[in-house]
Amino acid sequence: MNKKIEVNLANFIIAGTEKAGTTSVFTYLSTHPLVCGSIVKETDFFRNSYSGDRQKDIANYAKYFQNRTHQATIVMEASPGYLGSGADVAKRIQSLIPDVKLLFILRNPVDRIYSSFNFHVGKLNLSKDLSFEEYIDKCIAYDSGEKSYAELGIEEWYLKVISFGRYADYLKYYYQLFSKEQIKIMFFEDMNRDIECFMRELCQFLEISSAHFDDYDFRKINVTYESRFKWLHKVAVTINAKSERFLRQRPALKQLIVNFYKKLNQAKEGYDEIPENSRERLEQYYSQSIYTLQGLIGVENIPWKKSNLRQ
Repeated sequence: MNKKIEVNLANFIIAGTEKAGTTSVFTYLSTHPLVCGSIVKETDFFRNSYSGDRQKDIANYAKYFQNRTHQATIVMEASPGYLGSGADVAKRIQSLIPDVKLLFILRNPVDRIYSSFNFHVGKLNLSKDLSFEEYIDKCIAYDSGEKSYAELGIEEWYLKVISFGRYADYLKYYYQLFSKEQIKIMFFEDMNRDIECFMRELCQFLEISSAHFDDYDFRKINVTYESRFKWLHKVAVTINAKSERFLRQRPALKQLIVNFYKKLNQAKEGYDEIPENSRERLEQYYSQSIYTLQGLIGVENIPWKKSNLRQ
């Protein structure tokens, strides 16, 4: 990796995908002595703040990495929405930091959209009265052009979630602009099976020692759960968003608060199994895109290939 950095800009981005363990990986890496994590995990700079004025963008982006020490060789942020934002964001990243390394953690797209649905219901971004099957109906109606987001009554981003699982449709823009050596594809399922092996492989990609993660306490971060009191959860979500910068630099305090809050307001961790008819419907929706993904990334043994290609 090119270690020369213009000011303090990221030279490593966890750019996708949502609900695939990116918060956990960002948190683990941020504890490595050679890694500087951005002061907020998801800067979303290249989606929301990029202006095209190079000097202005350098100055504004660098603000997220003011905590960088001289020791840190890896300057990192994690904005998983970058993958689904496609060509525009890929071009912006390439324009400002062309030597950056990119990590895309992919997950079985059927499981990912179900996790995303439950997560956003919990975050109050989607109505708790909306069933998963109804949500899929709306996503497909929007994806096919049959109805607009205004007609469907859901914000556009949440309706696009189904298309974000067609990973090759978005990854292709990054492969067009960055070399294969700059792009790392990993899988959520591999992370769940052996997180230590996953982190060792990632450290090798970043050219840093993995010894930091020997006997490391890999605690899952940002796990979806159902809350008892929706009004209290709404307040907690607002407070968390406003205090992330402060708490991100104090992980022990954040974990203490999270543990206390879960005892107070967690009804149960996780969510019910995806309805079988919904799974079959989504497997059909994603089946062709998996073949395309295999060809693009050159990986034959995708962990969830067989699951999604039932005959």
